[in-house]
Formats: sequence, structure tokens, C-alpha cells
Amino acid sequence: MDAKRPPLPLVLTANDLLSGHSVFYDGERWAPRLDGALVATDAAIADRLTAAGHESIARADVVDPYLATVALDPDGRPVPKHYRERIRVSGPTIAFAGPPFVPGER
Repeated sequence: MDAKRPPLPLVLTANDLLSGHSVFYDGERWAPRLDGALVATDAAIADRLTAAGHESIARADVVDPYLATVALDPDGRPVPKHYRERIRVSGPTIAFAGPPFVPGER
């Protein structure tokens, strides 16, 4: 969380500790959708998001919180700027076809 801050605007994202799903900080809690995220458009809000990430680590709410750069669409909603965030917002990139393979079973 303390690495060099990416360029504004930013959102705080992580993975939920129990489900593993991508989550986004909305200013009070972790939300499942990017469009509900608190967007940092200045350094003060970015500092607030950084502090929230540290607090969430201490509470073990989420795994690997970090600030991600977003763009704002014409309606002011955040949209992913980096391909990694586009994938995280869209969900898994593979289809789950059935039960997992267990070696030795047929």
C-alpha cells in the first residue's frame, strides 16, 4: 500500500478474504461493484483511501488492497484504465465447466 502512488483518479480495490471476489471501497465498506467505489480525485481523498486499505489489512477484511487508476465516463462513473482492472471487474476469464479434476479418479 505504500508504494509510489499511481496517477489520479484512483479507487481502492482488493479481494474479499472469504470469497476471493474483487471488491472496491465505497468510503465506508467494501462493495462488489466498481461503479459504487469512492473515487479519489485529489491527494486528500487518495490519502483517505490509503488509510482505509491499511485499516482493512489490520482487520483482515480483504487481501492485497491497492490503489488503481481509473478513468471517468461521461456520467462521472469510474471505468478501469488498466487491462488488469478490466479483467477484475468482468470476472473470471475462463468458464467453469464442471467438477474439478481429481488425479486417480475417472
